[in-house]
Amino acid sequence: MRLRVAVVALLSLALAGCGAPDRESLQPVADRVAAVDGAATAAAQGARLAFAAERYRTPIFPTTAPYATATYATRPDLVTGAPVALQMTVYTPLDDPAATRPLIVWVHGGGFVGGTRGDFATTARRWAQLGYVTATIDYRLDPGSKCVQVQLGLYSGATLAAERARCERAILAARDDAAAAVSWLRTNAFRYRIDPTRIAIGGGSAGAITAVHVGQTLNVPGSPPPAASKVSAVLAMSGCNYVTGSIDAADAPVAMLASGGDWLVPYSCSTATVDAATRLGTPTWRNLYPNESAHAQDLYRQHQAEIDRGWRLFLIDQLALP
Repeated sequence: MRLRVAVVALLSLALAGCGAPDRESLQPVADRVAAVDGAATAAAQGARLAFAAERYRTPIFPTTAPYATATYATRPDLVTGAPVALQMTVYTPLDDPAATRPLIVWVHGGGFVGGTRGDFATTARRWAQLGYVTATIDYRLDPGSKCVQVQLGLYSGATLAAERARCERAILAARDDAAAAVSWLRTNAFRYRIDPTRIAIGGGSAGAITAVHVGQTLNVPGSPPPAASKVSAVLAMSGCNYVTGSIDAADAPVAMLASGGDWLVPYSCSTATVDAATRLGTPTWRNLYPNESAHAQDLYRQHQAEIDRGWRLFLIDQLALP
């Protein structure tokens, strides 16, 4: 794995070209999003979704079946080293006759220091009502990590180096845990009636960073990703790739939501992530709000109708759904 030497220091991103938003670049972004992505206009998107009630397009299942919990891995705690049981909650559409369904794994935020899988329960239920199996997952956290403080430039010298390394470890641990969750669900696809060839991963903030890293950093550049943890799409609410040189043509398609004034995940890094993927021919979808400052799920809620419309179409296309 190249990752130990390639991970960009979280939040020393200004030195790597992913620092505070470049204000000169913000104004034209909204005008160029459609041209860059070739995305359909809102009217055309609406037309594609304006069917009679159909799965993946409208919430045809009024509620979800009783959720299930499962332990998907046991890993050493990042602080104590003691074994930690990592769990997930799985949501399925109620009274769904389909033999198999696509899967979305949702990863919570919290700066790699906090948060719980319950933070994405509402989102998971809503997407299950469209006909997906969805899962929210635990992953290992480091409550003493100072990722946010590093990003804000509050450290220097030896302290900066130590906190940067600690944050890097937390990011990679979260990525590996999420990849293990994908692998476990693929292995147990029959139990939940999952189509193992149609798996997406999404999240917000630290969860979006984790999802992006699952989609873009598990493979050696030029080689396909591991089959067990491969995903076919990434949905990122304020996400970014911090691993230098990891983006290549074998990566998963990515849909990026970001705001220009986001001080937790730099806008310039979010846009650089999708720009690099687009240049390599990887399908991307952008919901960019350069003159706003909301973060992750807050930004998602403010534009939910628009984002959901685009993301539903994105998944229909990238997962080759009927």
